[in-house]
Amino acid sequence: VLVLLVGIGVWSARDTFATARIATTYVAKQTCSCLFVAGRPLDSCSTDFDPESLQALDVIAGNGAVTASALGGLISSRAEFENGFGCHTVN
Repeated sequence: VLVLLVGIGVWSARDTFATARIATTYVAKQTCSCLFVAGRPLDSCSTDFDPESLQALDVIAGNGAVTASALGGLISSRAEFENGFGCHTVN
């Protein structure tokens, strides 16, 4: 029974992990572009997203890069600014 319950838990969580991966990558890349290409402040960049969506994410910006993480840091994505090329994801 325990194996069955664990299997059901893993099966149902796969969509959560996929959604978290997409969300962190999108937010990291868009926030990086907003900060380092458009030159807007972080408070202004966060208004580009649905406020409820950002509650589940931690966004850290600095040194030409942005990292967004979800699920307590279990899933994270990083985008870096490269002069002349803009922002790109690195993971």
